[in-house]
Amino acid sequence: MRGNELLDKMELVDAAYVEAADAEPMNVKLKKNRAVWMKWGAAAACVSLLAFGGMMADRKDDSARISLGGILREYKNTNITASELAIEWPWEYKTISEQYTTLVLNGEEFNAGRAIDASWIGDILGSYDVAGYDTYTGQEHHMTAEVYRIAGISEDKIVAVKLDGGFFGFRHMGYAPPADFGELLDDYTLEETLPLKQFTECEGYEEKGHFRLDDDAYIWEVLTACRSAAFINDDSFSENGRSLSFTATSEALGVYKAVFRVTEDGYVWTNIFDYAYIFQIGREAAEKIFSYAAEKGTESEPEPYMFSLAGTLTEITEEYILVDDAILCADEKDAMTFKICLDDIRISRHIEFEEITVGDVVVVYFTGNIDEKAGNVVKGACSLSRGYLSGDGISVPE
Repeated sequence: MRGNELLDKMELVDAAYVEAADAEPMNVKLKKNRAVWMKWGAAAACVSLLAFGGMMADRKDDSARISLGGILREYKNTNITASELAIEWPWEYKTISEQYTTLVLNGEEFNAGRAIDASWIGDILGSYDVAGYDTYTGQEHHMTAEVYRIAGISEDKIVAVKLDGGFFGFRHMGYAPPADFGELLDDYTLEETLPLKQFTECEGYEEKGHFRLDDDAYIWEVLTACRSAAFINDDSFSENGRSLSFTATSEALGVYKAVFRVTEDGYVWTNIFDYAYIFQIGREAAEKIFSYAAEKGTESEPEPYMFSLAGTLTEITEEYILVDDAILCADEKDAMTFKICLDDIRISRHIEFEEITVGDVVVVYFTGNIDEKAGNVVKGACSLSRGYLSGDGISVPE
């Protein structure tokens, strides 16, 4: 089972938003002339209904309280019906990790992924050729880049490539599942590289509650005692009982909000390696993890894959745009204005190509928080779409 199939089975986020968030920012200014030959993907992503911050609580006064990047907003009952087209950007409008995507190391192909925090960078392996392909011109691009080990991770699995001053994880693309759970632990040092603190209690695919652990040491103590747990190579595997679904985010692995799930009947399954990896750790180990989670877990807010805010675009400068959310408020006096910086090409290119202008309704997707002290600056903005007012809220059409 491939990773995207697991996403579908586990009812995770729309792949369009995963794609948008995977590209890392690059400080490049857009050209003034609009390239009219922009390509759009042949098929639009499926329409999905998104609550603004991932958490929307209905209130008796027909309003909803939304957790939006660390702040609470109270809006009229409004959802965003959103869809995104897969855009193949021209070469000059891609981030550096979108441009240079392929590394051949010791005869094996590695493909670019997310940024890696510099604290995880180990010894240098050497300088190697990295390549990218411009689909508009048919030209292949090459550059020489330094390649590094990532602390605790086998260089046969993931390496770090230094591009434009930042480090990006390049993952081996071959399907080579481990023989057992112990091999996985050794290859990736998971007990150090993968925190297991945020989790959702599930009954089948129904979420029963969201929780957080202050310390995951005991979880890993139980899991590391399961080194002999067999790899299950079964595409028909399904999970209908109780499970704990841990949010899998790792700066070392270049993984953002994937899934590491423990089932009550004794299985671990995860999509953090692009393919679905399933191991049978046994009921006894699973019971220990469930008991610890029940005892030590404290209720928390759900963690959306990314936040989204919507409103009217009120100002565009060379450095930022301003978005006012008055159209979502029951009383316009409660409106807030948000600042989205344009030093990230992933936002700038949408303004340029979609010809978004002042007065348009827009939807901004972001992965960080909102810095109120700095003037409601939105951190981690990674995608922007034009929206349209409708009876049920704001629509972002296909």
